[in-house]
Amino acid sequence: MKPAPTDGSDACQEPHLTECIAVSLRYVLAGLVLVLVGVFCSTVEAKLLIDVEHPSVEPMKIVVPDFTCGPGGQVSGRELADILRNDLFLTGLFHVMETPPSAVDPTRGEPDFQTLSQTGAQALILGSVTFRGDEMTLEGRVYDVALRKMELGKRFSGKARDHRAMVHKFGDRILEALTGTPGCFSTRIAFVSATQEREIYVMDFDGHNLHRVTQTGSINLSPEWSPDGRSILFTSYQTGKPDLWFVDLPSRRQGIVSGRAGINASAKYSPDGQQIALSMNDQGIPKVFLITTEGNIIKRLTSGRGNDISPTWSPDRSTIAYVSDQAGTPQIYMIPVNGGQAKRLTFETNYSTDPDWSPRGDLLAFTARIEGRFQICTIRTDGTGFKVLTEKGSNQAPAWSPDGRMIAFSSRRDGTHRIYVMDVRGTVQAPVSPIPGKAPAWSSTSQ
Repeated sequence: MKPAPTDGSDACQEPHLTECIAVSLRYVLAGLVLVLVGVFCSTVEAKLLIDVEHPSVEPMKIVVPDFTCGPGGQVSGRELADILRNDLFLTGLFHVMETPPSAVDPTRGEPDFQTLSQTGAQALILGSVTFRGDEMTLEGRVYDVALRKMELGKRFSGKARDHRAMVHKFGDRILEALTGTPGCFSTRIAFVSATQEREIYVMDFDGHNLHRVTQTGSINLSPEWSPDGRSILFTSYQTGKPDLWFVDLPSRRQGIVSGRAGINASAKYSPDGQQIALSMNDQGIPKVFLITTEGNIIKRLTSGRGNDISPTWSPDRSTIAYVSDQAGTPQIYMIPVNGGQAKRLTFETNYSTDPDWSPRGDLLAFTARIEGRFQICTIRTDGTGFKVLTEKGSNQAPAWSPDGRMIAFSSRRDGTHRIYVMDVRGTVQAPVSPIPGKAPAWSSTSQ
């Protein structure tokens, strides 16, 4: 379906969804708006920009009323708004306020900005939905309350069954408008089921649309998305030993990438998808190797007597961080891809593992043992700024969202392994997997 654009421009085509610009975004609405009564209004730039150097940034106060829905739909306006509210809440960037009763009156044609301003709201987000058979159109708007003007308008059309995807797309555009960087609400998380079956599952980032992608009847570990989101690497014991496999998601075709003697584990694609870093045996000791996507060895990257596992690439492909016990206990090291000496990064605890490099390039998330329990931590790539983000229960295996705003991880805080997501500061932490799960991996592309 190709809807008519609201501004006279050509409609953009996307699989299953069509998105059209209703109003050009004139500037990035980011931050608090100071109102000088009787004089002028101005925006404070970059208030919502996530900066780990300034962790005290306050969440933006927003109002998201229930969407208005036309007749004939199978989903309510409250359900649609709840999807968006949850998306924005999980980023830790927004405080979603209750909607004042008189703030939005469709008969007036314009929000009651004075009432909204009195509540302290900085932004108003509205959605309206119409249905035509099994087709659905969502129109979304973002208003700057202080300036009393609409700053973003978007239209999304597609099948009504894809309503969650449309709302996620709207949320992505809201974050782009308010921070300068698109959101990751349209991405997916792969993980290993924490049950006897140990199969690979995929779900939307918020836990919906769960489906199983392997059915091996064996132990499967360490899923890893290809950069294009079409396939997943994983280690499997299907042959009785830990081989590196792939599964092509559209066709569900599976095959072995590396089946060498010993382990073939903890594989990670390079950001351009041209190489794979993984742990393989060298004279009986796990070392980090680089191989092609067909499984051919490019080179061994690490050496020495330690066991070297769990590589992760820097976004610019110049460096790999990994875990080694060469100093006696597992710690995180970094080594240049093109050759050079390895450098130890972590010293704060006696057990550090599971590194994952932030897409922004400035941080590593990892698991550390603190006071006898595993916690999710971050550290700058120069070894400074060590932070502990979790404290409840045992938490492991962090995985960054592609926009660097959130981290997925496995937690047993409620007695069962579940996949959680949290914002980069750890202020919001919420379970998302509908079944027990471990070892999350976050896709870098939208559905």
